[in-house]
Amino acid sequence: MTNPDVPGNGTDARLRLIDAMATVVAEKGYPATTIAHVVAEARVSRRTFYEHFTDKQACMIACYSTLSDRLLAGLSVMDTDSKNARSVVASAVDSLLRVLAERPDLTYAQFVAIHAAGLTTSPERRRVQDILANQIRDIAVHASEFDANVRVPSDLTATLLVGGIGELIVRSVEQGRVDRLSEIAPTVVDVVSAVLLEQ
Repeated sequence: MTNPDVPGNGTDARLRLIDAMATVVAEKGYPATTIAHVVAEARVSRRTFYEHFTDKQACMIACYSTLSDRLLAGLSVMDTDSKNARSVVASAVDSLLRVLAERPDLTYAQFVAIHAAGLTTSPERRRVQDILANQIRDIAVHASEFDANVRVPSDLTATLLVGGIGELIVRSVEQGRVDRLSEIAPTVVDVVSAVLLEQ
């Protein structure tokens, strides 16, 4: 019989619980996920779970935060070689969708489970949305350096773009097409480019 408390420090156990939450919610959905499922997947005891989280929702928030940081780290490199605004946008979009397609379980937790958990207005989600909106603005600032037609969008417009892109991702994930996220790339590139170039 496997010992539920695998040796390791507290950080290891916390990260295992976070990864387990992502795996379990992708398999069962957030409403059906229980703490028992999470601790079994993480191979830790229930006591260990409560040493790190007060309840399932707290674990889900931590999961979202950690996955967001991983996602944002994967998007930190911008194509600075291209001198074509649309190409810069396409590069950023491809980077985003590639990172998401590589880890379907994380993507499900990031875009679908967070809604099921009722956490769409959480400060952590707002933080991530703001960072993504700022990245769109950064892309526009970079593109405007070599294309005078590029308009840097307002905070509200950038937030609107993030919300729209997120909805396309949610629909793809819900339809089991996370491995084909690249199919939405042309639409995303068209919309973002149209806003930045005022087409």
